[in-house]
Amino acid sequence: MSHRTQLALLREVVALPLQRPELFRRFGVKPPRGVLLVGPPGTGKTLIARALAAECGARVLTVNGAEVMSKYYGETESRLQAIFREAHRCAPAIVLMDELDALCPSRDSSTSELEKRIVATLLTLLDGADDHSGGPREEMEESAGTGRGGRGNVSGGPGGGGRGHVMVVATTNRPDALDPALRRPGRLDQEVEIPIPNEPERRDILRVLLRNVPHSLCEADIDDVSQRAHGYVGADLAAVCREAGLIALKRAYATAPPAAEVGGTAHADADVDAAAARAATDNATLDRIVVTAEDLRTGLREVRPSAMREVTIDVPHVLWDDVGGQEETKRRLKEAVDWPLRHPEAFARMGIRAPRGVLLYGPPGCSKTLMAKALATETQLNFIAVKGPELFSKWVGESERAVQQVFRKARAAAPSIVFFDEIDALAVQRGSSGDGSSVADRVLSQLLSEMDGVESLGNVTVIAATNRPDLIDAALLRPGRFDRQIYVRPPDADTRTQIFTICLRSIPHTADVDAASLGALTAGFSGAEIAAVCREAALAAMADDPAGASTVGLAAFHAAVAGVTPSITAEMLAFYDGYERRAS
Repeated sequence: MSHRTQLALLREVVALPLQRPELFRRFGVKPPRGVLLVGPPGTGKTLIARALAAECGARVLTVNGAEVMSKYYGETESRLQAIFREAHRCAPAIVLMDELDALCPSRDSSTSELEKRIVATLLTLLDGADDHSGGPREEMEESAGTGRGGRGNVSGGPGGGGRGHVMVVATTNRPDALDPALRRPGRLDQEVEIPIPNEPERRDILRVLLRNVPHSLCEADIDDVSQRAHGYVGADLAAVCREAGLIALKRAYATAPPAAEVGGTAHADADVDAAAARAATDNATLDRIVVTAEDLRTGLREVRPSAMREVTIDVPHVLWDDVGGQEETKRRLKEAVDWPLRHPEAFARMGIRAPRGVLLYGPPGCSKTLMAKALATETQLNFIAVKGPELFSKWVGESERAVQQVFRKARAAAPSIVFFDEIDALAVQRGSSGDGSSVADRVLSQLLSEMDGVESLGNVTVIAATNRPDLIDAALLRPGRFDRQIYVRPPDADTRTQIFTICLRSIPHTADVDAASLGALTAGFSGAEIAAVCREAALAAMADDPAGASTVGLAAFHAAVAGVTPSITAEMLAFYDGYERRAS
């Protein structure tokens, strides 16, 4: 559901009862009393509620938990009742309750009697939200015709009483923490999810944020920034624009002329003259501040998405050109991860969904992890790297909760990549430990349900790497979880030549060092072992003269090749070839 659809739904649920309550009375039904806005932090829930109030011409009364709470018995409830009385007095009105989970947590898990009383009071007020009353006592008095001032039940208002309708608009990013009694029809009638914006919505947000900012961006630049900002909410994009503005400000002041060079009328007082010169300099500098597309891209690198801040890692800047050879593996990875991102309409047109998971398997040192890093850099997706041991805990249930949190954050920051390195340590075959209730079995069960369970995985791709695919539980390897199993083969002669070429970029060497000849010498070597050969050759060249060594000669490379023993054996290759035949 897009933001436009949600705004249309909110106008129907909130604006119509406030502006035209007689429509509901005509059909003998009560108008909605409340709506709950649910979504991650920073998606604009509070801003949407205030915009709706302004559009309806209704007054907004904000319930601030810190101001409502009191240490005196009964005073917190009295303050809530006073807010609702004021709302009915100036109806039509909206009572805005931000972060409702902090004020009304579930009574089952709460140990505070005050929180339970607050929930009970709010439930009573919500049940009477369409009456011109502030609490149960006033409600009974008015129903008996003995309200204050002999007023009785005021006619003409919505729901049979009051001069206008009162809507309760509550926001939360933890709906499961709310008391269930609040989330039923008649109280918070409608729940509207405000998700993380997609690319067109990010484009609209950027246009609004840049409306009053002097900038030189064209539509193509805004499109490019919105495509790069995967997982960014409105608050994140505002921070990006603020960071871009600071970058433009620093650039303008760095190129500004000194105050002494600014011309002006001579003054008798030197201090006044200096102040005028500084003011002229500042004005001239401010006139030159223009935010560019590069400023926004720099801001994107500085500001991480809110949902990713707890799991942010510094992914090395690895490009596909930094991975030697393996062209078939690169192509299949791009098909599984990059194509669904760049051509979603093609997948929808063909009636297929993108692969959920990709398993990279092969001998150690054949660039499986390096390809995952290159994929994260090239696609510019949010990247979450999971280390198996950090998911395990000695406390019952904590390990499963850790897996759940990883995927929850990945969904919140979608489109994203979750990378499990050495997944064989995490997803061993169930029952292999001899104890059916072991932590490893429970973690695997949680992983299976997250990848292909009741809750959709969304735009999240799981990539895993292993050199022991035979140890992984078969349920994880079926289509729908790891749809693609890609064999990362040991480098052939051409691939080894490319790897040597990449390594020699940063190593000063003599003219007789040839990547092709070195590739022919290293048959059976993995990519990691070729990198070790280059490192050992450089160390050998430094051994004779550490202070004066400047290049690495061919003899040093030959010595390094002789000193490194390849770890890939014929039995290992036979195992992987047999597994590939069984998996295909």
